[in-house]
Amino acid sequence: MIRSAIVKMKYFLSLMMAWLISGGILIYATSKDALHLWFNSHHHPFADLFFKYVTHLGDGVFGAFIVLLGFIYKLKYGVIGLIGLAGSSLITQVLKRQVFNHEHRPSKYFEEMAQLHLVDGVQLHSNFSFPSGHATAAFSIFFLLAIIAKKPALQSLFFILVVLVAFSRVYISQHFFEDIYMGSIIGTSVCFLAFAFLKEKSWGEQGATEWLVSKIKR
Repeated sequence: MIRSAIVKMKYFLSLMMAWLISGGILIYATSKDALHLWFNSHHHPFADLFFKYVTHLGDGVFGAFIVLLGFIYKLKYGVIGLIGLAGSSLITQVLKRQVFNHEHRPSKYFEEMAQLHLVDGVQLHSNFSFPSGHATAAFSIFFLLAIIAKKPALQSLFFILVVLVAFSRVYISQHFFEDIYMGSIIGTSVCFLAFAFLKEKSWGEQGATEWLVSKIKR
């Protein structure tokens, strides 16, 4: 069950492993404030514009839209996406608001320590920094897209895209790197487990429209 799921998603998961190792080394070797200031010092007008908008691909609205598409394509994919998105978001919100509710966002953390480069038009939050809800949702949703796509090139493309979406939270100073790192683990893990346990079930191979039409004909 788990092994076959790993084999089917090996390209996305291989890149995920590289991300976890390199990100883990980065977090271990640096402090979160020094790392954030280093990222923040490397900015460009094009990057400001790009990350300002690409960050919305981690919004719940975009996630709900992709889950809906999953249901339309195959009911099973919709269920996997719903479990992945809702389950990982629930875990993140509990951690964010009950366990790590003292963790401040970069704008609050650095307000008397350093002057951050800020992106115009981005409304910054102050509290509930760890883990990142946007990164959690993004990794869950892009993992679902990789499941649907299947092809190695598309799995790799979706991984690159989700890293950009997650990193946008650091670039616009909504989160620290460790926030998106933990979000990536939660989002991918929950969606992967949903996929592993549901992928070989005999139900849900029809899309929602096809299923509805078959019910009406009966």
